[in-house]
Amino acid sequence: MAGWAVKIQHLGRRHTFSLGNPDREAAAIEAKAIYETILAEGWDAALNNEKNHTGFPKTDARYWQEQLLLRRYRFPAANETENAFAARISHAGNSYFFPLGTADLAEAARLASGIYCTIVKQGWESTSSLFPRELIVAFEWSANPIMWTYTTVHTLVGRLAHGETEAAAASTDLHRVVIVETEPGLRRALQWCINRQTGFCAVPCEMPETFAPLAAASKPKLVLFNRSLAERMGIEFSGGLTTLPSGALALAYSVSLDGDHMFVSTPGGAEGYMLKRLPPANILDPVLQAGKLNTASGEDPLTPVKLFFKTLLRPRASQTTDALAKLTPRENEVLLLLSKGCVDKEIAQAMGISVWTVHGHIKKIFERLNVRTRTEAVIRYLEK
Repeated sequence: MAGWAVKIQHLGRRHTFSLGNPDREAAAIEAKAIYETILAEGWDAALNNEKNHTGFPKTDARYWQEQLLLRRYRFPAANETENAFAARISHAGNSYFFPLGTADLAEAARLASGIYCTIVKQGWESTSSLFPRELIVAFEWSANPIMWTYTTVHTLVGRLAHGETEAAAASTDLHRVVIVETEPGLRRALQWCINRQTGFCAVPCEMPETFAPLAAASKPKLVLFNRSLAERMGIEFSGGLTTLPSGALALAYSVSLDGDHMFVSTPGGAEGYMLKRLPPANILDPVLQAGKLNTASGEDPLTPVKLFFKTLLRPRASQTTDALAKLTPRENEVLLLLSKGCVDKEIAQAMGISVWTVHGHIKKIFERLNVRTRTEAVIRYLEK
């Protein structure tokens, strides 16, 4: 049977795309994906996607068998095994990691293909309500110096949405933490994290417009809110842990695809940068450094946070210094440029070397510092 093709015209340009799947419905999904890619990313992106190295269309599970990943960090609420696969799925300018919940290669590839087809047919919003995504949540304790903690979560949707996210909120012995987040899956994940922190219970707030009456009724000790919702909540957010008129502490968080994206999102121009990964069930540890969360003492709320980071840096300082001392001058120069947010091409131009030589230096830096990502390498450099 002959394959399908589609001719697309946009902004005065026309091109015929061969569609790899002989099935009519799957071919229609391919055509729609190509058109949406052109609209979102331009003709070059669509033409480059056409030349994928597998030879299979993204609607075919065989394409995804070569794209499957084993992610380093797990989210306990998802109950995944250590060898369960994930896939990074991109479409029309958006990209996310999707945990697939199985170690079976064929099944994981089939699931990834199904998620991709759902994205194309129903859109990202609908897909996000049906399938869990891996996200990095960064808690912005201080703006200058930058003091952030971050953790990996999976959005709790589908069967995971019915897991244990509620705590005994009626108990007077628990400190309430209001979570202001409009995306249900992420809100449930943060609820799970808070409810695993001894002495705390989460109070979900679905809309920032309902925050004020909910806070008045629940009298929280702490408010966690998505940074993008601050204005709608009536909070003048300038970065860092702050105290609300009610006396409650308010802490913003930002959401990223992965650690590298998180680092790029940190504000520039700060005096110092301290970023620390925490387990999902320990996200409140920085304010519990003194043994409790006290919002009524008049003490600077950042005092326990500063103590938390200071304690962390003590055992790492000598190790980091020793590892950095092993770097060559050229490797130090590459790491300095990485810390300034430069990409490989910019580093190559600044140093007068090829991009491939930059890659070689970065590989050596990873080996000497015992890290796996550029973000981890930069964090080690900034900790010195």
